[in-house]
Amino acid sequence: MAGVALAGAALTLAVPAAAAPAMAAVPGVINVPCSASALKTAIITANGGGAAVLALSPNCTYAIITPASATDGLPPITGHFGLVGGRNTVILRSTAALSNFRVLEVASGASLWVSNLSIRNGKTAGLGGGILNGGKLRLSTVTFSGNMAANGGALSISAGATATLYNVTMAVNTTTGVGGGGIINFGLLTLNASSLYNNHVPINGGGLNTQPGGISHISQSQIVNNVSGSLGGGISNLGTTTISGSSVRFNQGSGGGGIATGNTNVTLRNSTVTSNTPDNCNPLNTIPGCVN
Repeated sequence: MAGVALAGAALTLAVPAAAAPAMAAVPGVINVPCSASALKTAIITANGGGAAVLALSPNCTYAIITPASATDGLPPITGHFGLVGGRNTVILRSTAALSNFRVLEVASGASLWVSNLSIRNGKTAGLGGGILNGGKLRLSTVTFSGNMAANGGALSISAGATATLYNVTMAVNTTTGVGGGGIINFGLLTLNASSLYNNHVPINGGGLNTQPGGISHISQSQIVNNVSGSLGGGISNLGTTTISGSSVRFNQGSGGGGIATGNTNVTLRNSTVTSNTPDNCNPLNTIPGCVN
């Protein structure tokens, strides 16, 4: 398999999104006004231990025009806290921004929980257009769209990092390099009850690209309508990938339209790989249970 290996990179808090507007009196919670500058300030405060949760405003778009650094729209997460949105909460790189930058970065040793919001329009020549995760990341009810990176259009998980995703949607994200339109994974990924669809890459892994040393566990999820200009329209594997109770369909690549693997470390359990172009799995007969 023509794969390219790159050099790489949970909170249990549960705050209902509907409660976010009324949490001003709760210790450890900061209500963040609908302002990108207010969000930057709140993150700096939380990094210093000043909050357990940043409650973002509902019906708000935090549009970042001036990035916190040359590479990141928001200050890097170095602490341990949560970002909780409400109805129609969005964080994005503004179309008025004069430079390219990813939306968010989680540093090694940090942990971040994100719930009930959308992350859009990040753009970087590096890893992770939406989020670059080097620590512990948990996402619940989060949507990524319109993000672009060299690798990992929506999300990049560094070696040694972990990411747990539940009810996450990644749609219409792209890369300019190796791939992983939705996700490139060098670490440990758990993807549950989520959807990767309509993501596009020039090389391997339209939806998900698992790199050497990376481990990806996929369950009850949909990998649909992703496109790779090379192998693995839906999924490209150079590490270890387990797929349970999931569907990989209508993806397109030069080979392994559904799944392409460079080893024998792909396991299917009660899953369907079908209707992919030009075939379902590549190389033929390397993935038990996958029929072309």
